[in-house]
Amino acid sequence: MSPLAVLDLGCSGGGFVRDCINDGCLAVGLEGSNYSSIHRRAEWAVIPEFLFTCDITSDFEVLLKSPDGLKLIDFDVITSWDVLEHIDENDLAKIADNVRKHLKPGGVFISSISPNEEIVKGVKLHPTVHPKKWWVRKFREMGFENQEALVAYFNTQFIRGPKYGAPNSFHLVLNPAGCGKGPAIPKESVLQRILDRWIASRPQRLLRKLLIGN
Repeated sequence: MSPLAVLDLGCSGGGFVRDCINDGCLAVGLEGSNYSSIHRRAEWAVIPEFLFTCDITSDFEVLLKSPDGLKLIDFDVITSWDVLEHIDENDLAKIADNVRKHLKPGGVFISSISPNEEIVKGVKLHPTVHPKKWWVRKFREMGFENQEALVAYFNTQFIRGPKYGAPNSFHLVLNPAGCGKGPAIPKESVLQRILDRWIASRPQRLLRKLLIGN
């Protein structure tokens, strides 16, 4: 079986990409800023061959060398963690096109999005700030459907979100319209669902701090 292929849009320091590689995946990260590349920040010093500077609002291709030449990679999962609110609304359609081009049939596009304004030294960092229902409608207009059953399956276990210091942020799990409801949802026990809620929750973090100090 081929390893799971993951593409992270707006990968920042590349930590998620490295975690995916350590889990046995083929993972690639794209980052709009060249700061991490120039300064070899974080995982750019460790896995630079999997991290690239790229404007995700422009047309791009992620290619892999094969015996037959360069081949476009079809990704099982494409992610964007707290990225889309940084994108101008007029550029969202190009991102949707790039996701569609690189997503394997049956694959999913997972995104965490902040609905909060963020202004630093007079600079508005989030040009596209809207509630979840707006994003669901916008992606439907661009040919994607949000699979709320898959959002519920993850049960707060995303790498970004309210559990991790991003108040009011929310998640979408999208796939191209007409491609069904995405991957089959595995059955889980009630205990597993409870543990998912407990891990990284505020009470769990407080208890951890009291017991071991971090």
